[in-house]
Amino acid sequence: MTRQLGRPLLLTSAGLLAALVFWIDSIPEYDFSISILYLAVLVLVSAVGSGKAVGRAAGACVILAVCAWAVNNLHQPSPTSALRCVLACIAILVTAALLISRKRLEATKQDLELSRSQVELFANSVPYVLWRSNPRGEIEYLNESWTAVTGLDRWTVLEGQRYNDVVHPEDMAVLVETVTAAVASRTTTNLKVRIRQVDGRYRWMQIYDNPVLSPLTGQVERYGGLSDVHDEVTAKEELQKVRAELEESRTELVTFTNMVPQILFRADRNARVDFYNERFTQVTGRDLHAVIEKQDWIEDFHPDDREAYLDNLRRSFASGDELRDTFRLRHADGSYRWMSIVGRPVRVAEGAEEIRYYGGVSDIHDEVTAHQKVRELNETLEQRVEERTTELMRTERRYAGLFDVSNITFAEMDFSAAGKILDEIKASGVSDLRAYMMAHPDELTRTLDAIHTTRVNEALARLMGFESVAELVANPPQQNADDGPEVLLRQLEMYFYGIDHIDGRTTLTGKGDQRIPVYFTVTRLPDGLHLSSHLNLSDQEKIEEMRRAAQAELARANRVATVGAFSASIAHELNQPIASMLMDAQTGLRLVARETPDLATLGRILQRVEKTAQRVAGIVQRTRENIVAGRRQARAINLPLLISDTRDLLDLDLKRSDVDLEIICADAVPMINGDPVELQQVFVNLINNAADAMRGQPGVRRITLRIAAEATAVRVKVADTGPGIPEEYLEKLFEPFFTTKATGIGMGLQICRSAVEAMGGQLTVANQMSGGAIFTFDLPLAPEGTRLHG
Repeated sequence: MTRQLGRPLLLTSAGLLAALVFWIDSIPEYDFSISILYLAVLVLVSAVGSGKAVGRAAGACVILAVCAWAVNNLHQPSPTSALRCVLACIAILVTAALLISRKRLEATKQDLELSRSQVELFANSVPYVLWRSNPRGEIEYLNESWTAVTGLDRWTVLEGQRYNDVVHPEDMAVLVETVTAAVASRTTTNLKVRIRQVDGRYRWMQIYDNPVLSPLTGQVERYGGLSDVHDEVTAKEELQKVRAELEESRTELVTFTNMVPQILFRADRNARVDFYNERFTQVTGRDLHAVIEKQDWIEDFHPDDREAYLDNLRRSFASGDELRDTFRLRHADGSYRWMSIVGRPVRVAEGAEEIRYYGGVSDIHDEVTAHQKVRELNETLEQRVEERTTELMRTERRYAGLFDVSNITFAEMDFSAAGKILDEIKASGVSDLRAYMMAHPDELTRTLDAIHTTRVNEALARLMGFESVAELVANPPQQNADDGPEVLLRQLEMYFYGIDHIDGRTTLTGKGDQRIPVYFTVTRLPDGLHLSSHLNLSDQEKIEEMRRAAQAELARANRVATVGAFSASIAHELNQPIASMLMDAQTGLRLVARETPDLATLGRILQRVEKTAQRVAGIVQRTRENIVAGRRQARAINLPLLISDTRDLLDLDLKRSDVDLEIICADAVPMINGDPVELQQVFVNLINNAADAMRGQPGVRRITLRIAAEATAVRVKVADTGPGIPEEYLEKLFEPFFTTKATGIGMGLQICRSAVEAMGGQLTVANQMSGGAIFTFDLPLAPEGTRLHG
């Protein structure tokens, strides 16, 4: 209000002052430069007026000064007055010009101050940290956002040049290096570093510092700022992490799809396939990329399956339904195998119309062929079931007729109610049914009363003297036999222990106390039924009496036969030593008949005769002991020595038969346990049989007797190079009285086997691949402390 009143007042004063100066300057008597006072008018106008007002006031003052000069000096002008007037006008104009210039300078200063204030306001309003730095890179200005971001006073930071204190230590080196290089090369700084915030946390911020040439100083100043890019950096890092995870997932997905044992595919709505896994190439042998490019996958389908598959595919894809089908696919080896395909539609995005199909193809060839076989088997089975059903119906009719009209006795009893009682007993922990029933007779009676006869045939009724089947069925089952409760208890045990069949003897109690001895069998049927049959033993008992009488007679005949068998055995065993003795006697007689008898040879012959006689005596003694007191006690035998003696006994016979006897004996053969007489007889029989088998045979005639020690026995093998034994005779060879010799009696090998078995071994025979027969047996080792027999 004061300013509004002061301006008109000053302008009025200026006008009055101008009028006063004009009035005074117009008075001729005042001859001095009064017009200079117009300068005061200009000052007053400039105080409240604009530059234009000052210019107008200056023009008015000049006009007034000229008018005043004209009033005083026009009638008598003088140079001095004119010069004074001109100087006054110049002074007025110069002063006006100065005042106008001052006005303009003040306006410019105000504009600059306003502009500075606006720039400061703008800089502080921007949500970024802004700064200005000198050519050396030292920051001289920071806006207020610095304090808002870092929490540090900007003037204090500028004073101490401590703005780098907020930079993360790990980013300091790269910041200094980058800024130093940018200042030196006058280039832009563009860098992301972590800046400590007002809350003490570090956030990623973008430093942008641009060099600008100042028009005032002519030097390069730098203007820059900080912008928060933490979310961008973390998002970028997260994006890179997600990309890495996606790439890893993609790699894993590709690996997974290639490891799946099915063909996987992806197709669009038009059935154009754009993905196959590597299983496609493994199965079909075709390059999957070439197939995707040509879209000729249908060529791998069996020609008979293509049209139906394509029709199904078009329908499914057109309606957006799931695709399911089976077809035959050509494999890499050219064969066709049944495959199953499943393709499911999936929208590419939620709410999108575009659909892609994802699916797989699995090998179901084995399943299809198995189903075909099952169908064929089912058809065959149905046919057979029908045939068997018809046959069972016929069998059932035959069984019913057999049960009713058969002469074999049958009875059918129902144990289902008794079975429930037995289940309760078993559930209570009883394991011995018989002991439990004996300890609980009431329980036994209750269980037996639960048994009912459901069916018997007329044959059983006739056997027991009843006039009708109904009369027999009316009797309690336990009263139909002398030991009826015992027989029924055995049947209860069948159920209790899960036994399907029992048999035995009993005596049925018929009508009028008839007693019929029978042999019975009981079979457990389904549904708790027991079927029993009975065989009348009345006639068998009479026959048994006759059998016992005949048995006594048979025993007498057996004794006679036994004596005959021993006689045959003795004759067989004595035949060879007696023949040997006869030969030796004849040889001795020939030696004695010579003019000069060979006493040394005669002595050896007599020694051999003595040994043979001792062997005959041993055979006779052994046979006697077998008849009177059984076999003699086994003794330890030096087997190599016994075989050596046996070879000496048979040496002459083997030479006459042109047969070589080879004895292969391992070192340190242990003692064996047995009867030396019987064992020597076994060796004699086996060697003589081998020699007889090769008699008259061309080529090599050799008998090999091999002895080898085993873990718990000594194994003996007697082999020859003869023709072997016919296959049909191998199993009969050890039977009594079986012989392949024209003059044999068939007891030798049977005696040998009996002797070996008595010593704990087993005599076996087989044909060799190279020809000839081989007899093998094991002899148990002698226990320690047994008396040695040489």
